[in-house]
Amino acid sequence: MYFADLQPYTWFTSKRSGYTALAVGWLDSLFPYTIGPTPPAFQERLREHCACGVHAPMLGFHECDFCGKSHIFLEYGSKKVMTNNGEIWILDGNIVYAAPVMIHHYVTDHNYRPPQVFIDAVMRCPLPYEAAYQEIMQSWGETTFDYSRDYPFICSIRTP
Repeated sequence: MYFADLQPYTWFTSKRSGYTALAVGWLDSLFPYTIGPTPPAFQERLREHCACGVHAPMLGFHECDFCGKSHIFLEYGSKKVMTNNGEIWILDGNIVYAAPVMIHHYVTDHNYRPPQVFIDAVMRCPLPYEAAYQEIMQSWGETTFDYSRDYPFICSIRTP
């Protein structure tokens, strides 16, 4: 599914809340995207968001349009998390940046450089398991969950 960066995102958002949702990282091989380096601290923080807080996991998996991989894992601590299923929400004031969990793969393997406002928001946003993140989501009437805790059969396998 393709959305241009920073276009309004309405796929899995609630109409009852006071936030604006914008799309970031919904890439497709038919459309050009910005290429460039990203700070290592951003990559690590993005990894944490992708591993710990997924909104709207889907049934099935998205294959990477650029390299053809169908099962892409993100190593996080002692586990591997599947990244081609679901999305993350990065909170920044009254803006939510909705990105596919595969955004980490796009950044690290395909040199995708998200908009600077997204990079800055990732660095400021509390992690999904932190109380501050959950309080904001609940104030908007949204729910959160931990990928590995709530859906281990879909998204997480223990490393040997």
